[in-house]
Amino acid sequence: MRPIERFFSQLDRHKQIPPLSTGYSEDVKRMAGDFSALIGPIIGKAAAEGIYYRTLERDAVQSAPLDKIGALAAFFLGEYDDSMPLDAGDWEDIQETLKEVSEEIDINTLGSLMGELVSRHKL
Repeated sequence: MRPIERFFSQLDRHKQIPPLSTGYSEDVKRMAGDFSALIGPIIGKAAAEGIYYRTLERDAVQSAPLDKIGALAAFFLGEYDDSMPLDAGDWEDIQETLKEVSEEIDINTLGSLMGELVSRHKL
């Protein structure tokens, strides 16, 4: 099983996370750790946690914010499919995250991710 498939499976198990208005549950924190473990090697642990929590906070009113978390993971792993649910705010957050970590991550990885943004007319 590919890492992104395993992560999607974990997301499916956690679709019943309580709303953020009740605070960050242990499930939300556990998923943050799983997301960071998957994406951290690419953009850094702090950046991975940052984009995870910003996405949940921005999309807390939506019925499926974890679908966006999965789409973000897929993007950073080079597995993104244009049918995945990312909106303008998510693309801006990806851009900002890449700008913040641009001096810390592998230049080839940065170039590849920025190229993906350009090919989707998001940069």
